[in-house]
Amino acid sequence: MAQLSESILKVIAYFDMFNHPVTMEEIHQFLDQSVRNKDLEPALHQLLDKQLIWRLGHFYSLRNDPQLEQRRLNGNMLAVKRLKLAMRISRVLAWCPYIRGIGISGSLSKNVAHKESDYDFFIITAANRLWIARTFQYFFVKSFSWLGLRYFCCLNYYIDEQALEIEERNIFTATEAVTLLPARGRRSFQHFSAANQWVHDFVPNAAFRKVPGKEISSWPLKRCVEWMLNNRIGDRLDTVIMKYFSRRWTTLMSKKIVYHTGFVLGSMVVEKHLCKPMPQHFQQNILNRFEQKIAEMKNQHTVIQD
Repeated sequence: MAQLSESILKVIAYFDMFNHPVTMEEIHQFLDQSVRNKDLEPALHQLLDKQLIWRLGHFYSLRNDPQLEQRRLNGNMLAVKRLKLAMRISRVLAWCPYIRGIGISGSLSKNVAHKESDYDFFIITAANRLWIARTFQYFFVKSFSWLGLRYFCCLNYYIDEQALEIEERNIFTATEAVTLLPARGRRSFQHFSAANQWVHDFVPNAAFRKVPGKEISSWPLKRCVEWMLNNRIGDRLDTVIMKYFSRRWTTLMSKKIVYHTGFVLGSMVVEKHLCKPMPQHFQQNILNRFEQKIAEMKNQHTVIQD
């Protein structure tokens, strides 16, 4: 029971960093050990009796704060509306050349949204055409701001079909991978799931989300652009674009401009088959905070002993 109690506290503590109380089903999903559902409830009751966790309606939290429950409920309701729009946006984004899969990530993939939330997308491209695909999408999305509309899409994580395995293996990346909500690209996400079975080392009870029922449609203009660039010119162009962004982001990063979200402008990993935020920034910050939170809980003797 002590080991299970520790695992439960770790799950609740992880999501507490995001002010996100969790359900019993979510606790089971993100435990670091294989557990039957019927064994989970007695452990939760023990933690509740000792006031190490609190029940807020259908949710569990480290804090006895009813506002957390209301925030979660409001976030769930707004997510229903935002997800419908995100699915429509993904359909349009899929029109761009060389896009093979689009998934919804971030808080929205966890069925939560707030007024300040962006629409985060995870993009899979054709092999060796990531930077061409990203450029098409960049100008497509940027056009919304040129038209005076809000820049609502966050397209900051790209991989191509040659780099489907997530390099960093930790609780953060495992959580993001299993909560990723595929929107377009059945085959690509089937391959993505197969390439990242390591997540079960961290969350053995979790399962990848259901893949889309249909592939991304290839309309005539998209096929035409891909046909024109499926050659050495396309190879060189993709590399030239990659090198351009590498120089540009290195320059931006040297200016140390920080967004209100904590993102350092230009702090992106630039590789032939990969474009993503540098893990040593936001991701590592989350992992450090999580380790600190667990250490504090142990120091306060919140870990149950039989």
